[in-house]
Amino acid sequence: MGRSENPVDFSVPERGRLASQLRQCRVAAELTYEQLSLRSGLSSATLKRAAAGRKTPTEVTVVRYVKACGGSDLEIAAAKAYWRRARAAERGFTGRSLPSPSLIGTEGELSQALVSLYQKDGAPSLREMQRRAGKEWLALSSASRIVNRQALPTTPAQMEAFLRACSVPEKQHKPWLDAWNRVVGPGRFVVTRTERLEKWRLLRNSVVHQDPRTFAEIVHSIPGIPQSERATPGAMWDRLLYESFVTLDHEVFGKHLRATIS
Repeated sequence: MGRSENPVDFSVPERGRLASQLRQCRVAAELTYEQLSLRSGLSSATLKRAAAGRKTPTEVTVVRYVKACGGSDLEIAAAKAYWRRARAAERGFTGRSLPSPSLIGTEGELSQALVSLYQKDGAPSLREMQRRAGKEWLALSSASRIVNRQALPTTPAQMEAFLRACSVPEKQHKPWLDAWNRVVGPGRFVVTRTERLEKWRLLRNSVVHQDPRTFAEIVHSIPGIPQSERATPGAMWDRLLYESFVTLDHEVFGKHLRATIS
């Protein structure tokens, strides 16, 4: 007769409930961990840890565990819901409520709300988010910047992709898209050609085309550049890259996006 399992660890209640559900699934299927291992392709140790409650397993482990027990699509969906709640609780999200999209009025509020959606969904991996959203709609780098509050979705399509990646039902997308349009909106990306932006554009061209004469004329008309960086187009390259993006960011958004959503 096999040794009985240790009690489920309920130090994080949501995680304990997930482990308890997994155990019940295995017992109902009348499988040993060795049999479950053969069916799932996972090691017995991995399966035992998943049902111990001391650490939240990966979503893939949960799905393979339940499938190996003969779980239906409905049971797999329920197991995923338990997993999301366990992951959210493990990351300290328990008790927080999502703001209503209709009340979002600033970039900072929208950014925090999107992070909350991500946390509520169990903070899935970036690759899992990309798989759900579609690679053509959500790049790994874009997903990373959004969940780390360094950027907002840049288009309605990317906003909708992020919602899909966070398991937001399609029927709930409209209020979130309305919030994006209200805070971000297409008009936010119209560039105004100011004198400062035009100077950096011309300076960029002089560097790219190795035009020292134009470079010398423009660089001396821009204040705040150290003398050591004024000598040649090559010496200006790093600063040029930085200033071009910062200036463009200022002109397009009217402020620095990072400071806005921090």
